[in-house]
Amino acid sequence: MFKFFKSMTWFIKKNWYRYVLVFFFGILGTALNLLPTFIVGRLTDRITVGTVTFDFLIYETLIPFLIVCFAIYGNALLRRTCMNFLTTKAYYALHRRYIDSIMAEDASFFERFQSGDLLVRAIGDINTVKFSVGNRVINIIVEAFNVIGAFVMMVLINPILAVSTFIPLSLIIVFNILFKGKVMRNWKQVREESSMMGNAVLESITNVRTIRAYSKEEDSLKKNLLYSERTYVAEYNNLKVNVIFEPLFTLIVGLSTFICFALGAYFYFSGNLTNGASDLVKFSMYLGLFQKPLTMIGDLITKFYQSLISADRLNEVYNSKSSVIDKNNLSLDKIEEIEFRNFSFKYPQDNYYVLHSINLTIKKGETVGIVGKTGAGKSTLSRQLARQLPIDDNTIFINGTPIEEYDKKEIRKHVSYVPQEHVLFSRSVYDNVSLGDKNPTREMVDKAIELADFKKDLSSLSDGLDTIVGEYGVTLSGGQKQRLGIARALLNNSDVLVLDDSLSAVDGKTEANIINTLKTYRADKTNIIVCHRLSAVKHANKIIVLDDGKIVESGTHEDLIKNQGWYYEQFISQKMEVEL
Repeated sequence: MFKFFKSMTWFIKKNWYRYVLVFFFGILGTALNLLPTFIVGRLTDRITVGTVTFDFLIYETLIPFLIVCFAIYGNALLRRTCMNFLTTKAYYALHRRYIDSIMAEDASFFERFQSGDLLVRAIGDINTVKFSVGNRVINIIVEAFNVIGAFVMMVLINPILAVSTFIPLSLIIVFNILFKGKVMRNWKQVREESSMMGNAVLESITNVRTIRAYSKEEDSLKKNLLYSERTYVAEYNNLKVNVIFEPLFTLIVGLSTFICFALGAYFYFSGNLTNGASDLVKFSMYLGLFQKPLTMIGDLITKFYQSLISADRLNEVYNSKSSVIDKNNLSLDKIEEIEFRNFSFKYPQDNYYVLHSINLTIKKGETVGIVGKTGAGKSTLSRQLARQLPIDDNTIFINGTPIEEYDKKEIRKHVSYVPQEHVLFSRSVYDNVSLGDKNPTREMVDKAIELADFKKDLSSLSDGLDTIVGEYGVTLSGGQKQRLGIARALLNNSDVLVLDDSLSAVDGKTEANIINTLKTYRADKTNIIVCHRLSAVKHANKIIVLDDGKIVESGTHEDLIKNQGWYYEQFISQKMEVEL
């Protein structure tokens, strides 16, 4: 429990005065709830001795009773309003922190957490935790005060009767403590199985076109049904505990009520109740005030145990630290020079290096081509400029300063990275392109689309720029998606543009048009082109050939042709394919 509160101090400290307000209304409600019994007790006393008058009924019973009822209602309304506001605020704050945490992570984080799992945590676990942070804990405390208040009044009437009725009711708390481990284990299993099911469902939805293409619908259905069944079993085991709890609590409450009236009747006839029937009536009313909050505490504690598990799952995301660390968070005005100095790299989970002793200098206004065999390390090298992966210190320099000295957000503002697999949102063409700039104008978007050679495709789209492309750009071809990604990057017009095999799905003429754009529109900026089709880098100021993570050739197109190495052989082979 202490761990839970410690993990939520960031929210509790910020909203402490709201907690105080809710707690105040809760304590006030405890005091107000005792008053109706006091009024009814006075009425019972008068009835017993036969001194009830009309004025007493109206002015000392009915009117005070109505005032107290309205006060209880008003207080409950204010308390519930404050609690709902606090719960809603907690829900927003938890979501905001969750998204901020994910946005700050690097590539290694998404290798440990799958998308479906993250989605389940964002929906289910946050929903569970918000109630404990927003109102559940306060309700437990307030209901405990209600129990104490009612019990004190019962003791004042008859201590023996009070203790006798309390003993069975105390079993509610005892059973909660005994079943704590079972409740938490079951809920942990529920959340884990829900995450697995979320991964399976999201995978099927995302890859539905591939599944249909290979007629694997039946296999996908079986896989989803398997995870659904496992989740069902986990939920069923969790519900079995609740099924046991609720009737058990009802039985205990019934037993306590029976003891109250049986023992109360005995005390009444034996003359051990000071005011006879009046005390018995008041005692039974206080017992009602005692039983309900005690039962609620049992239910609240059970749900609180569940929220402890969900909070741990959220904290796994909140407390996950990015492996890409900024040393001094320096700002960056522009990128004049990039230098890889004896740079080597291996992925965190691997034991071998993907890149070995890379030495490369790229100056402003240069276009650099990176080519090589599949798996040679081309994409890995280009991704370093987007600060997506952890690197050794003092191996990559921007303007002569180690890249880790800069704030990674500053680096990313000046580097536009365009991957081969472009991510498009279920929005219009215009909206997808305009993501490349904070405040783009229509003219800027039109220009970027023209530069990416996408303008000719607008006539084939139903609503032109306003056409909704569908989730992941499902309504577009591979080449169209690539060009929209390039248009987005061109709109940003950053100091460095990295095209990571981003021309693989376009035809030769379209590729030539885009390359011509880079030569003219971005003549004074840095361009890095990773590709397999060598025609895309013929014009480059410098071309490097990677093989097994090492630079094996370097120079201009003419230099590499003269060397007659891998580049020459590949160029001749591709040229012959085009001619055929």
